[in-house]
Amino acid sequence: MAIVREKILSNWKKILAAVRVNNQSMVIVSDEVGLGVVPATKQTRILRDLYGEVNQLIAKEADNVYFIISGIAQKLK
Repeated sequence: MAIVREKILSNWKKILAAVRVNNQSMVIVSDEVGLGVVPATKQTRILRDLYGEVNQLIAKEADNVYFIISGIAQKLK
């Protein structure tokens, strides 16, 4: 699983670097994964944690980050 995790994170880093280098804009919409029910199986907990890592990576690189709750945007960054 560690190999898959590193490959996913590496690919996202490449995407974000390409956007930055080419001075492009990108809108990424992602589900929030940390406020819900804890998944029942180990595999789904691993997936949830990886999804959260990717979200954090994207948010760190983003100029603006919004959290949308019931259709109301909360600017985080």
